Amino acid sequence: MVAPVKARTGHLVIEGRKDFRELARVYPEIHRRVLEANRPFAKEMDPILPEVLLEENLRDLKGGRKPSGFNRQEVAGLRLVFPIREDHKVEFYVSRPGRCSEVVSLTETLSGVLAKAGFRHQVEYDRTLTLPSHPGISGGYRREPARTDGSGA
Repeated sequence: MVAPVKARTGHLVIEGRKDFRELARVYPEIHRRVLEANRPFAKEMDPILPEVLLEENLRDLKGGRKPSGFNRQEVAGLRLVFPIREDHKVEFYVSRPGRCSEVVSLTETLSGVLAKAGFRHQVEYDRTLTLPSHPGISGGYRREPARTDGSGA
């Protein structure tokens, strides 16, 4: 698949792996690349925050848990998100509110990091995100029906 010029999300799905522990050995490089890609968008932040986020995410990964990723930056910045998947596959994606070339560039960079570390994976762009289904929860918001009594409220 040829990468698009611009995208809103870039997904990396690890093939055949269903445990976050395996990602711990390559995560420090992924974290570093996300920080570098966010430098142009970041305001001055606490210099220790990136290290704290790295340690928190590594602790979760080593414990076999889904990490929080990197989503504490400026509104225009790039986010690294680990979604919850019903099939328990390991996935993470890069996102930004609008379509941009930075999402594609960072996704391709992270794909290279995974490939170099021996992770077989798939890359997808602008995939529709779905929420896991839970019994008894319909999800979303209901819009109240419009009033027909002329009250306008």
